Amino acid sequence: MSTIDSAARRQHLRRRVLRIAREFSELPVIRLLSAQFYRRYFRKPSRGGNLYFGVYGTYQEALNEAQRISSERLPSTYDVEAVTTKYLDQLDSLPTCYYPSLFWINRILSEGGRRVFDLGGHLGLAYYGYQRYISFPADLVWCVHDLPHVVAAGRCMASERDKLGALQFCETPHEANGFDVLICSGALQYLGYSLPSLIGGLSHPPRHVLFNLIPLHPEKAFFTLQNLGVAVCPYRVESIERLVADMKTHGYRVRDHWDLDRRMRIPFKDEYEVESYYGYYFERVVPEV
Repeated sequence: MSTIDSAARRQHLRRRVLRIAREFSELPVIRLLSAQFYRRYFRKPSRGGNLYFGVYGTYQEALNEAQRISSERLPSTYDVEAVTTKYLDQLDSLPTCYYPSLFWINRILSEGGRRVFDLGGHLGLAYYGYQRYISFPADLVWCVHDLPHVVAAGRCMASERDKLGALQFCETPHEANGFDVLICSGALQYLGYSLPSLIGGLSHPPRHVLFNLIPLHPEKAFFTLQNLGVAVCPYRVESIERLVADMKTHGYRVRDHWDLDRRMRIPFKDEYEVESYYGYYFERVVPEV
C-alpha cells in the first residue's frame, strides 16, 4: 500500500470518527453536557486555533462576550505580539488559495494599476508571495493596513527585506482612498466594520476590490467567536446575497468569484455552518463622460 493510500485511509477514518462523535454529542442529554464542556474548552488557549463558539447579531455583542471570557493568556484582541510571527512560514511560499487573486492582480498591474491597498495584509504576505511569481512595476505602491503590533513588525522587516521599496504600512483603513486596488486575504472576518461600509466612506474608492479566503453564508449574516490559539475575537460571516447587493449600491459589479475547500462549523449551531470560504473580484463601473 502506498503512502498516499495510507494517508487517505487515515483521513477517511478520522472523518468517520468525527462524524460519529458529532452525532453522539447531538443526543438531547449528551448535547447539554457536551455544550457545557465545550464552552470551558473554548476558553482555553488552543495550539491549533480555529475553534468557534456562539452566534451574535452584532460585532459589539460578540466583542462583549469575548471580553467577558478572555484572560491574560487568551486576550480579546488580535493586536498581540504573538500574531506578528504567526504566518512567517508564508513569506517564502504562496498558499494555493491565493492563486485566483494572483491572476487578477497580475492583470490589473499589467493594465496600468499601480497603487494597491492591502487591507489586513499582515507583514506584507501577499506582497512578498506574489512577487515570487509576477514582476512588479518599478513605480508600484503597496500599502498594508493592519493592527499596530503587526504594522511595527512589518515596517521593521520591510527595511531589510523589501528590495523594491514599494511596501508601505498604515494604521487607518480610510487611507485606501484614491488607490487603484483594494485587496484583502483572510481578514474581512476580523474587522469591526463591513467592506461595503468602508467603501462607502471613501470619496475616491478603488476601482478594483479583491478579497479572498472569506467565510460567507448563502443567506445568514452573523458573528461568532473564534479562538485563534493566541486570542479570542469576534468573527464576521456575511451573507453572500447581501454583500453583493451592498457592493452594487456603491457601483460595483462581480467580475469573478471562486470558492475554497474550507468549512466553518459552530458546535451546536448547525444552521449557521459555513460550507465554503470564498473569493470575489468586484470592479467599479465608471460612468461614461
